[in-house]
Amino acid sequence: MDVSGKRILVTGATGFIGGRLAERLVTEEGVVVRGLVRTPEKGRRLADIGVELMPGDITDPVSVQSAMAGCQLVFHTAAWVSEHGSRAAVWAVNVEGTKNVVEAALAAGVKRFIHLSSCAVYGSLQQDNIDENTPPRVSGDLYGDSKIAAEEIVFNAYRKKGLPVVAARPSQVYGPGSYQFTVRPVELIKAGRMMLIDGGRYFCKPVYIDNVVDGLILCAKIDAAVGQAINLTDSPIPWRDFLGAYGRMLVIDSFPSIPFKLAWLLGFLNELGAAMSGRKASFNRRLVKALHSDNSFSNQKARKLLGWVPKVDLTEGMCRTEAWLRAEGYI
Repeated sequence: MDVSGKRILVTGATGFIGGRLAERLVTEEGVVVRGLVRTPEKGRRLADIGVELMPGDITDPVSVQSAMAGCQLVFHTAAWVSEHGSRAAVWAVNVEGTKNVVEAALAAGVKRFIHLSSCAVYGSLQQDNIDENTPPRVSGDLYGDSKIAAEEIVFNAYRKKGLPVVAARPSQVYGPGSYQFTVRPVELIKAGRMMLIDGGRYFCKPVYIDNVVDGLILCAKIDAAVGQAINLTDSPIPWRDFLGAYGRMLVIDSFPSIPFKLAWLLGFLNELGAAMSGRKASFNRRLVKALHSDNSFSNQKARKLLGWVPKVDLTEGMCRTEAWLRAEGYI
């Protein structure tokens, strides 16, 4: 599909992935981009480069319909990604919000609907090279389970109503603008609270932000992608190597290591203390679970179907990330 000259809606355009996607669509693809945003003030940088900001929320069907009007393509990147929140709050955004966007897209007759999903739909299945033939697995994790429910809505619209959809499943996205896999590790290291679990031997599944955006844009361009779920991930590396890259930026050579069971207990206690003081627990059981994960994901489908290649490797990605962290005053 030729995207040039199209009007494209990006939900969650002030978010980490949505913001970089909107920026590159405008500057590189020659398209008109409309961003559905809850807080337009956060989108001043995007407005300065020509993104049309539409105040609204995916939980409000009327604002979604208004933003969708006249758009031929949709990138649905808005989501509840916080580790804190009730099931009702997460479902209202990730599931019901997705339903609102899908219904508006159907009514508007959009030509392509790219849904930003996640490798979290595999439910932390501890296997190597998990590919798209592996069924989603409900695991009790609110985020992952909500993304499964959202995908069901998206693919039902494809099967029953002919909406041309693609579900992109990134792994652990890092780079400029990432809180979870960039800012938070740096904050923990600076605070002297970064710990490895069992020596950091378990796997991180990093993928640089621009590699993900490359994949999303290809999902819009490649007709064979319609109706498909596609992993976007790079080669797995031990957490000690991934976190060690941030440590070197801060001139720290190593981190203490603790056994998994102790880490789980500390995460639980940290959550309790945070709840009592009204703050968020940056070191929590969800983080511990991620640091203990020993699986990996296959990107062969993305390579073969989309012609996607993760162009920015870890060395270059961390170099770009360090430049951003220094420019923003994090280090």
